[in-house]
Amino acid sequence: MYMVAGHVTEILGGDTWDNLLVSRVLEPLGMSTARIIKSTTDVLAADAAKPYIYTNELFVEGDADIYV
Repeated sequence: MYMVAGHVTEILGGDTWDNLLVSRVLEPLGMSTARIIKSTTDVLAADAAKPYIYTNELFVEGDADIYV
């Protein structure tokens, strides 16, 4: 149903879902550096946020190896 909602949003909004999300949600919130991740290379970019993983009772910064 999320896919259908996105498709309907594109038709009614007259633009792609990505562009509508940026122009109507992210920009009004002042999130000028936020972007939509579309591929693995976007996740592995140096400026992308990395997850923290809880292991051995500690939080450690995730790395590219967890995405492969």
